[in-house]
Amino acid sequence: MAWGPEAFVGGHPALDFTNTVGGSTTERVERWCAYDDVVGWSLAAGVVDGAEAEALTARAAADPEAAEAALEAVRAQREALHRWLAAAVAGGAGDDADRARVAEDVAGAHRAARPAPDPTRGPAWLVTVDDAGLALPARRLALATAALLAGEDRRRIGLCGRCSWLFLDPSPSRRRRWCSMATCGNRAKAARHHARTTGG
Repeated sequence: MAWGPEAFVGGHPALDFTNTVGGSTTERVERWCAYDDVVGWSLAAGVVDGAEAEALTARAAADPEAAEAALEAVRAQREALHRWLAAAVAGGAGDDADRARVAEDVAGAHRAARPAPDPTRGPAWLVTVDDAGLALPARRLALATAALLAGEDRRRIGLCGRCSWLFLDPSPSRRRRWCSMATCGNRAKAARHHARTTGG
């Protein structure tokens, strides 16, 4: 699967991670159908580099069962994070199980990671293929989640009114309604126009 700019409208890797499902309606249609999809997205998102992507692909080919387990685990991580953040943006408390899952994913990532020699340049926490194996993308995305939730940007998380994707809203009014005007914004405008012209 090709991952173009339209797949990265969240404004933060942790939010783009939650947006790897669906993208046109509120129905969440899976886009990570195989572990290779996780690797391809992670490379496009800058979560892993080329050498790491090759190493992950080779490991997945050598152990398909482990790759399938890693795929299921990272999808469960994503869904819990999406449900928890979406509930918060919508004004709800979220599910305790989702909150606990997010906490465990973040804690597990920190257990696998080491402080960088120079945290002022690049990532503050380092985790490698040797540290995490096929869970490398999941671990790095959990670290990205922790960084997002520790900063002020967490207050700018928005929820698309059409497709349920999450995004950072940098506008002063924080009234952005769509993940992208080029996609959901235009679809919503087209739907309103159709309703007006047909009386529907």
